[in-house]
Amino acid sequence: MATKKYKEMEKNREDYLGSDKPKHKQFIKMLTFRVVPAYYQEIEKVANHKHITVSKLIRSYIKEGMLRDKEISHQEGTEFEVEPLKHKGK
Repeated sequence: MATKKYKEMEKNREDYLGSDKPKHKQFIKMLTFRVVPAYYQEIEKVANHKHITVSKLIRSYIKEGMLRDKEISHQEGTEFEVEPLKHKGK
């Protein structure tokens, strides 16, 4: 059930990984959680509608929630990268 954007990224995987990239552009930790298939389908629909990956959508929701709950300041929020990958196209 991968989004269209994720499938595109997988084709160019070497552009997204590598130790020669700055730390904020690399994957450092992975967070895994489970959702029922019905929730995932709804999340995937939103991601496809916004032309982004499910992963980026979830990261942006986490960042928005942290800013809203004042867990991070707006200054820290500008340093908090939602999209650690090189973005090509939309």
